[in-house]
Order: sequence, then C-alpha cells, then structure tokens
Amino acid sequence: MNKSIAVVGWTLVLMLVSCSLLAKQEVRLWSYYEFPPFVISTAERVGLSYDFVEMMNLFEDNDQYEFVLEILPRKRLDAYLNKGKQGAVLWVNPMFFNDQKKEKYFWTKRLLEDEQSFVSRAKDPFVFKGAKSLMTPGFVLGGMRGHIYGGIQDEIDQGLIERTDVDKEKQNIGMLLKKRVNVFLIPYTAMKYYEKKMNLYGKIFYSPQPLNTYSRSILVSHDRAVYDFLSKVVDESNKDEYWKALLDQYNLKLPTGKNMDF
Repeated sequence: MNKSIAVVGWTLVLMLVSCSLLAKQEVRLWSYYEFPPFVISTAERVGLSYDFVEMMNLFEDNDQYEFVLEILPRKRLDAYLNKGKQGAVLWVNPMFFNDQKKEKYFWTKRLLEDEQSFVSRAKDPFVFKGAKSLMTPGFVLGGMRGHIYGGIQDEIDQGLIERTDVDKEKQNIGMLLKKRVNVFLIPYTAMKYYEKKMNLYGKIFYSPQPLNTYSRSILVSHDRAVYDFLSKVVDESNKDEYWKALLDQYNLKLPTGKNMDF
C-alpha cells in the first residue's frame, strides 16, 4: 500500500514538473493605437494588432511565450515604462519615446512604413510644398484634436494656417467629401484601410510630399530573450505569406526601404 502511494506521489510530482516545463511565459504587448488598421473593434478583437499577436502565438518556433495584447492610453503606457514594467510596445518609433539613439529600450527592425499624409479630393488635389502652401486665404486644414503637427505647428499656433479638428480620423474623410476642409492629415496606414473599406479609389489624392515619414517597429522594455524572439519574427516577416495576407487585408504592404532609420 505504502509503495503504491509512493508511486502515485512520484507520478504527481513528475506531472507537475512536466506542466511547469510546458507552461509558457506570458508577455504583455501594449498598444495605444485605438484606430484602424490597428484596432477596428475592441469588443470583437478585430484589427491588425490582434491579428499580429495571434500570428506570433502561432509562430512555429514559439514554444516559450504566450503574448497578450493590452490596448491602453499613452499616459498609462508611459507610466508602465517609467516604473520598469515588463512588456513590449507595438507599432512605435524611437522618436516617439525620445530614444533616437536606442539606448533606453531594445528596438526591432521596422514592421511597417508610415507617414503623416495630406489627403485631398481628387478633383481638387493639394500638393504640400512646406507650410506656406497651407496659408492660402480660405484654405482649411483638417486635423486631430490635441495632435501636434511638427513642421507646421508654429504656423498653426500663430494663426497663419487655419485648422479645424475632429475626434476620430474617419470624421475628417466626411469633412473632406462635404468640402468643409480642403485637405486633412492622417497616418497613411489608417487612410489605406479607409480607402479600401469606403471604396474611395479615384475620389482622393495623396500629396507626393507628406508632412513626415517614419517607420513602425516593436519596443521591448525588459528582456533580451523576448527581444531576440520578436526580432526573429520581424526579420522573417517579409517571407511570411500569412503576414503578407494580413497586410493585404488592411490594404498595406511590406516595408520598401524608403525609411532607413533602422
């Protein structure tokens, strides 16, 4: 009887050890982007951020991590990072976190290229040629409330550029089509999603010169091993047919190399 109890005991111990070895480390992935293509519906967990996290959890070499997405405000994210909380941030650039030298955090290579695009009506195209091109009397620029637009903000603050703001990116599309603004600013990745979703082909015009260009990658705050894994995912993404299909779903493409900041 005692021998049987001992065997059962050792079996339970071995099972617990095995489960412990098989358990994956949970890694928090943060994003403060609550607009398309990154988030389309938080309730239904639809958007590129959700798809990307799912892709990483299904990555064939991932036998050690379980990635969990958390959508949160930028202020809370900053508080997490300042406290040294462990995690990684999706779709960001070193200049967004005053880390251009990449000394505060680990940074993967770029996953996406993006820009602040000037979008106008195809029948009344606007070509950006510096702040002065926005200073025509009666010309109205559409922006996002609370957003600072580097490169033209001084002229906006001085009242030299007339600007009207909305709370959500999609609202500016309506403002443009109703001719209440002449042009508006929006991240290219967001506009490409809306262009496909709203069938805006032939109705809008992108200025050949955007306000600025930047790349989007992953910031890792704490763990070299997690960084190495995420870097591998990013490095191999241009060969991943599933990733290409996901980008195509949101009317996006792989990086071309035009933003060579890393």
